[in-house]
Order: sequence, then structure tokens, then C-alpha cells
Amino acid sequence: MSTGLVDNWLNIDTFGPIYPFVGTEMFLAVVGIAFWVAWHIWQIKKENAEFKADIENINKQGGPGKVLDDEARREMEDTVGQ
Repeated sequence: MSTGLVDNWLNIDTFGPIYPFVGTEMFLAVVGIAFWVAWHIWQIKKENAEFKADIENINKQGGPGKVLDDEARREMEDTVGQ
């Protein structure tokens, strides 16, 4: 029974690589690195858009100070109400 291109395992020191996709290592590494960099760029853009929306929402509510004061007031009401 043959498990690949090797029929005789006696001269194993004469074999080259016997794993799949021999010769594509550099190509696959470049594709992987390109995908990794592209994902980071996409993620940064997505997070920046989300942060911008959050800042716009805070500004619509009266600014950071007003939002924090409202949050502290609600927290006090919840604590006192218990």
C-alpha cells in the first residue's frame, strides 16, 4: 500500500519534503501577512467609526460632563432607592 510518492522507506535521507503544497510556503506566508495587515486596517477603521458615533452621541446629550453627572445621579438614585 502506498501512502504517497514514497514506495520504499529504507533510504529516508534521500527524500525531499513529502508534505502537501511543497513550494507554496512563501506565497502562503505573504497571503497570511497581507490578510493580517488588511484585517488590522479594517478593524481600526471600524473602531474609529464607532468611537466617532459615541462622541457624537455624548455631544448630543450635552457633553462629557453632563453625561457623567447624569450617570452619577442615576447611580445615586439606584443606591438610595434600595
